[in-house]
Amino acid sequence: MAFYAYTKLNNYRAAMGVGLLAQDSILDRAAQAHALYINSNLASGAITALSHDELPTLANYYEATPLSRARKAGAPATEAIGENVAAGLMHNSTAADADDCIDQALSSVYHLQSVTFTQQTIGIGYQQNLTQGSFACVFDFGQTAGVNGSTQLDGLLTSGGQQLPSNVIATSPYDNEMGVAVSMAAESPNPAPDVLQPGRPLLLRVGVSASGQVLNVMSMTLTAADGTVVPSRILVPNSAVAGSTGVISDPNRLLASGVVALLPLGPLSPNTRYTASFSGIRTSISGPTAVTKTWSFTTKA
Repeated sequence: MAFYAYTKLNNYRAAMGVGLLAQDSILDRAAQAHALYINSNLASGAITALSHDELPTLANYYEATPLSRARKAGAPATEAIGENVAAGLMHNSTAADADDCIDQALSSVYHLQSVTFTQQTIGIGYQQNLTQGSFACVFDFGQTAGVNGSTQLDGLLTSGGQQLPSNVIATSPYDNEMGVAVSMAAESPNPAPDVLQPGRPLLLRVGVSASGQVLNVMSMTLTAADGTVVPSRILVPNSAVAGSTGVISDPNRLLASGVVALLPLGPLSPNTRYTASFSGIRTSISGPTAVTKTWSFTTKA
């Protein structure tokens, strides 16, 4: 399973232009420990939802947080750690389980940002429960470049790791992607709890590693092949609300600087080609720079 997941995620990151990941055996150990904890405790009913935290009173406890698990497994104190967790019912192959793990993230907002962010390395954990026919998968991400001194927080730095060149605009779905999901996967926290059935979110990211850089939105639209504009909500970090048009602040304050998410207010149509268009301004101490991008993708049948 790990090989399939590693290959699929790296292929996707390459298509987006956000950089490849190196597999890390230390993070593999940390991720596997948490996958065992999640799968076994979901199966027993000791927990009822996915979590990045572990309780020492429950079975297969390893360490409390992604950072402390990575440290226990042998990660250095100067490495920042992020994590992505998913679970589901087993498919007919471990490769299909790997697809499910990654597709859940790609069809979300915050987890999509997580798997396509500035990390440099990855560890993969995968645990099955054959009796219940369930699985859990954990991706632990590492980042050392730009991490100054000992890190004490769970999560990756916007300013560290693999930085986007100033001329790169990364999007998901990427340009000409095929087989895109039509709906958003269930996500906690929920970026839009008032929307009953959101469509598959779009994500756009530019590099804003320097202090004071902000990506402001002038417009962002999604249009079907027949010219219909898809009703959508545009989410931005709170720092980007002032100076932007037609946006709302990310309610969970999890979007990073330089990231914009477009959330369709209903499922997309299957087997349909959509065109997304973005216009904005990246501001910095050296002055504003226009950011424009138009790209297309096709949903699955």
